[in-house]
Amino acid sequence: MNIDSMARYWSQDAENYGNIIADELASFRVEAWQKLLREKLPAGTKKVLDLGCGPAFFSIILARMGYEVTAVDCSAGMLEQARAMIEGAGVEVNLQQMDINHMDFPEEAFEAIVSRNVTWTLLSPWQVYGECLRLLRPQGRLLLFDANWNMPLYDEAMAERAELRRQECLRKYGDALECAADITEPFDPLELPLSGTKRPYWDVELLRSLGFGEVHAEFDLTERLWDEKERLLYGETPLFGVFAMKFSRSPR
Repeated sequence: MNIDSMARYWSQDAENYGNIIADELASFRVEAWQKLLREKLPAGTKKVLDLGCGPAFFSIILARMGYEVTAVDCSAGMLEQARAMIEGAGVEVNLQQMDINHMDFPEEAFEAIVSRNVTWTLLSPWQVYGECLRLLRPQGRLLLFDANWNMPLYDEAMAERAELRRQECLRKYGDALECAADITEPFDPLELPLSGTKRPYWDVELLRSLGFGEVHAEFDLTERLWDEKERLLYGETPLFGVFAMKFSRSPR
């Protein structure tokens, strides 16, 4: 697996994922996420990078909040969805196709970097986190939201509970938010370095080792940000948040 195959995989699932994002943008999640982002982003923040933007959920809600948003993704299909979503929302976003392992921005280009459901897919997460440090201005904030999506692959009991949740979700709602059925690009989650890693512990330790400050995590944000269906389906792997600040100068 490499960045090109990853981009092709997500392009094949882009329309399906775009439909999910469209539903989110028409739901309570917009207000819930905006409230959380206001809590975490310092007053005066202007330039924000949406890292691995997908169909632009964060990009749109941040632009509506008045931020100057740049959004990057490696997947052409996801960016096609993003353009349509952004146009429909009537907001301005600087949208670029880019490998987030090597981003073509100058140092200290942003006051904040946000990301949702991206870091679990990274082939070199330590490199991407290092790029985030490079791109943030002093006192800039990093906000990462993700879950241990693949942990059931390493825990038989968890996998059994997750399957029971999926079956109940199918019975109750008729679908289980699965990927598109026609994806042909190979994708093996066991090849991803964070699939079997206990997070957000790992993220907190890595960010501290890179030189970030005020690093902390919130282990379960599901009550604030997920609906009843998501809590049923993904209850074994709750959404967490990792938050960090770039020091004004290198710590001694």
